[in-house]
Amino acid sequence: MNDLEKLLHDAKPTTLTFDCYGTLVDWEGGAARALRDIYGYPTELVSDDALIDMFLALDAVEIRKNIFPYSEVLKNVADQIAVRLLGHADPELSDAFPKSLPIWPVFAETNEALKQLAKHFRLAIISNVDDDLLSETLQNFDVGFDEVVTSQQVQCYKPDAPIFEQAICRLDETPARIIHVAEGLCEARPARKLGMHSIWVKRSARSDDGSGATPDVISHNLVELVEAAQRALAT
Repeated sequence: MNDLEKLLHDAKPTTLTFDCYGTLVDWEGGAARALRDIYGYPTELVSDDALIDMFLALDAVEIRKNIFPYSEVLKNVADQIAVRLLGHADPELSDAFPKSLPIWPVFAETNEALKQLAKHFRLAIISNVDDDLLSETLQNFDVGFDEVVTSQQVQCYKPDAPIFEQAICRLDETPARIIHVAEGLCEARPARKLGMHSIWVKRSARSDDGSGATPDVISHNLVELVEAAQRALAT
């Protein structure tokens, strides 16, 4: 029994909470494509990796300003990238960037994994996003979620604790029976501090955000999580 199976077996979770963008949705590919489509950035000017690195650095600064809703953060980030690459920002184009978020693609594994997990667990989302944007994104999933908690509702961005506290409250479950599944390493710290368990979905080198947080276990994708759950529940 590997570490992932052991956690799922020993914790006897009833509920899985998910980060959405990065864990269920390919935000890197979606954001890079949207920025290119909207602004026309050629690959000769900037690579996808450089676009994503700029996005991450600027987004981290903007959300610490406690700007709500998140669509305003996305506009600010898009403007700052445009200034760096083109020398000027265009408000009409920056408005278009957050509107692209609901069409950022889900990972190929996501829907089948969620369908399998929904047979055994309640599913919920904890997301740093606006209600309307997430509502549109949810249409891309083949399953429903028992709870959806957003930064707009709580006026708090992950990894700060209040958004996790609100999720626990709404789920009305002992934290130890909840596992938080997230691509961003930093989310492990508040989840575990509140008594939840944490699975870090380490999709790429960028998943290590430098927070130094320690998850309970690591999974590289949702397929590993489904397979571990099936084995753990069979024992």
